[in-house]
Amino acid sequence: MVKEVGRYRVDDPRTIQGRDDVSPCGWHLGALRLRFALEALASVNGRVLVPGCGAGRYVRALHRERPDLWVVGGDLSRRAIREARERDPNGPYVVLDACRLPFRSGSFDAVVFLDVLEHVPDPARMIAECARVLRPGGVLHAFVPLEAQPATIYWWLRASQRWPILRWKRDHVGHIQRFSDLDIIRLLARIGFEIQFLRYSFHLVGQLHDLIDYWQRERVAGAPGWLPVPVVRLLTRLVFLVTWRLAAVEDLLCRRRTLAAGLHVTASKPKMLEGARAGEAQVVGRAMP
Repeated sequence: MVKEVGRYRVDDPRTIQGRDDVSPCGWHLGALRLRFALEALASVNGRVLVPGCGAGRYVRALHRERPDLWVVGGDLSRRAIREARERDPNGPYVVLDACRLPFRSGSFDAVVFLDVLEHVPDPARMIAECARVLRPGGVLHAFVPLEAQPATIYWWLRASQRWPILRWKRDHVGHIQRFSDLDIIRLLARIGFEIQFLRYSFHLVGQLHDLIDYWQRERVAGAPGWLPVPVVRLLTRLVFLVTWRLAAVEDLLCRRRTLAAGLHVTASKPKMLEGARAGEAQVVGRAMP
């Protein structure tokens, strides 16, 4: 992951994610991501790596929902790992660079990362490292924002000066990569993964929620505007009471590619990956309706 860009610093306590807890029964986007991750792990036994875990939200959830798994969380932020250990003293947490994983080849039965790939300077290297530490036949599951996906709000505002959402996300949370779904599919195929399932989320309501969120972050950070900052904060909280849960309902009802800005992908490492040529792997699954 990138250590700093714009206002973002990896050890800044204001930018660390994963302090809250999440349940698969919740009506919000975090719960949806957890449900899809648990579905991907349904047939997995053994060791699971969660790179980019922040303060451990999804590691704790996996421990709770699947106590039979040995889940290891890792993050580049030393502060985030310290907080994760304080919240979950029994969970193994490691400071690590997702592009240089400190584990032996074939050490894990599954790798799960959610909202991570957009933060790393070399996405192909991270995916290759995930493939390396997976055993043959192991499972990779990821959620990746699609901030270069045509027809999304991010795509329409990609050159906007009034609503520069892509710059805001870079400066506030370190999003240095922008992907479309085809970018992710091709990247996984080049490394040699076989894609089993594709699911889409983060449709129009979720994107509007994101736009409002980063507008208020920019205003709080000192950007000019005619509304006083306390009013901006109040309005944002009121809007979020509706949009965060409504976005989850929208994604439960509509999982199609159209207007989606989030991709949940489950893939497997072929048992003969070492003999495969780059780009040879095929999409063997199907997009979920």
